[in-house]
Amino acid sequence: MEPIRIFEYEKLHIGGQFTEDHLDSLAKYNEEHGGAYFKLGYKSVQFQQYVGVIQVGDLTIEILPKIGKTAPTERDKDKWQKILLDMLQQCNWMTVHANEKAPLQFKHNSILEAYLELFVRECEYLLQLGLIKKYRQTEGNKNSLKGKLLFGKNIQHNIVHQERFYTRHQVYDKNNIYNQILFKALNTIPSITSNPLLNDRLYSLLFSFPELDNIHVNTSTFSNLVFDRKTSAYEEAISIASMILLNYRPDIQNGQNNVLAILFDMNDLWEEYVYRQLLRFCHPSIQIIPQEYKKVWEREINSSASKGIKPDIVLEAENKTLIIDTKWKLPEDDIPSDADLKQMFMYNEYWDNSNAILFYPKDYGEITIDPGIFVAGGRASVTENNTRHKCGVLKASVLSNEVSESEPVLDLGFGGKIFEKLQEIDLI
Repeated sequence: MEPIRIFEYEKLHIGGQFTEDHLDSLAKYNEEHGGAYFKLGYKSVQFQQYVGVIQVGDLTIEILPKIGKTAPTERDKDKWQKILLDMLQQCNWMTVHANEKAPLQFKHNSILEAYLELFVRECEYLLQLGLIKKYRQTEGNKNSLKGKLLFGKNIQHNIVHQERFYTRHQVYDKNNIYNQILFKALNTIPSITSNPLLNDRLYSLLFSFPELDNIHVNTSTFSNLVFDRKTSAYEEAISIASMILLNYRPDIQNGQNNVLAILFDMNDLWEEYVYRQLLRFCHPSIQIIPQEYKKVWEREINSSASKGIKPDIVLEAENKTLIIDTKWKLPEDDIPSDADLKQMFMYNEYWDNSNAILFYPKDYGEITIDPGIFVAGGRASVTENNTRHKCGVLKASVLSNEVSESEPVLDLGFGGKIFEKLQEIDLI
């Protein structure tokens, strides 16, 4: 079945592939997550700022980023599916093994299949290396005394067969938590996709795995894992396995509309992408500080009750500080909102020698900066030219202008061009 592709904040109504059963499954999933991912309407669902993929039974729904107010075309959907995958990889939110940066092997029907191929590829790599072994405690009947004899259970089990010993002892094998997680995720995939290329590789993998315990996993299962020299090769595979297992919700009633959602807040993805691109092209004389926190208010009696501010990115160079706040939206009438300006004014007040930039996306074209100033009021100190400090508006497209629109690619010089624009107006 072809996936339904829709853009953030659009509505999907019941009809065609999307049935009332699908809507009910999404409603249950959304309720479990506090209504964060979408809003339910009359026979419809409206998606929010989360992008990615949702699998409901045999139906795949992709939520893609959207810039601009024009009606999107199928070509736009192809473009933003590819760009979303590329941005996720650049931010390491879609991992690829460091020694295998080759492109994915086939054109995917959906973003979900791309994630599944990466997971299968990582498991193949680990099998090639050799699955790790670890010591574990086990107990049971043995024909020889090995380990600690459990007297109570020995009497219970061996009152007739006194030639046996019920013991607790150590074994060194592959039946450990790291391999068990991979094995459980691999066994989940057949209920998610029917792609024959993936399933051929999957069943070959499962045939090569040893017999392992079927474990129950939750958030603490993954947070308690420790990656050392021996298990570091597992990190990427475990990361994708956690996405699959923690976001998978089996349909207990009829088993037909299982839900798997791999979703990302587009605001967070945009912030992370801009930060990584700036870091890539940053001059040694400039320090980049992400998410720096400063307290701005506290209760006089109980100082532990407080409020603070935390800009997305702070650039510091000699006697200059530039605050950058990324916004995945288009400002109305090309003017920042009151809330955005108040936020930037606060940042400038709490960082020394600072100015600010509101960083918005654009669909295509060159990077632009519109300078702006906070006008000094009657009681506000003046720095120069009747201004208190500056707050510019920067707009940039992640797409390269050097390729055909039919094959959009990320601009690999994105961060360097941003620094050039900032230096043009002497902000850094």
